[in-house]
Amino acid sequence: MQPDAPHHRYFRAKEGHWRGKIRFAVTDPRGLRASSVRWADKWSFRSTSLASRLSGLVLRTTVDYASGGDRNEVLHTTRVSNFGVPVYRSAETFFLGDDGRSFRIEGREAFFPFLRRTVWTGSGEVATDHDGASYLIPVFGLTMEQETRMTADGLEITQRTAFTRADILLIWQRPLKAASDVSGNHKPWSA
Repeated sequence: MQPDAPHHRYFRAKEGHWRGKIRFAVTDPRGLRASSVRWADKWSFRSTSLASRLSGLVLRTTVDYASGGDRNEVLHTTRVSNFGVPVYRSAETFFLGDDGRSFRIEGREAFFPFLRRTVWTGSGEVATDHDGASYLIPVFGLTMEQETRMTADGLEITQRTAFTRADILLIWQRPLKAASDVSGNHKPWSA
């Protein structure tokens, strides 16, 4: 463990509950239509774009550094809701690399109506100033590039695929109170 390494400093500073609105758009409708992305996934992109314009999707996320940072692991959860109804949820474990900046992500996610669950792996790297990070995350057979940066207003996030873009400003809400089972093991999300 390297407690002063950029990735430890980045995730330790983000511990807690965060919330923000998602602005999501399909940036290349023709390209998406002509792509090999599954029809259902194209529909998910389009409906997410419409929901973002009409109602304002809300993203809630948690970062739990305290329970595993000493083992180079960070737990993370995400929930997206539309009019208060959950439409997406995920849970990830970040495995912090020995180089002090890189990380590997193992996640599982589900989209409303939560009948189809996906397990995925991604990667990323924290900036040397530990105030931002770059991620590569699979989504619907595409690679999503995510960039984060701390600002005076909160954590700014930009997510891009070949056909979409999302902008999110997350605002820190409160400290994390880890949910535990009887044995004391953290349970960020149950499928």
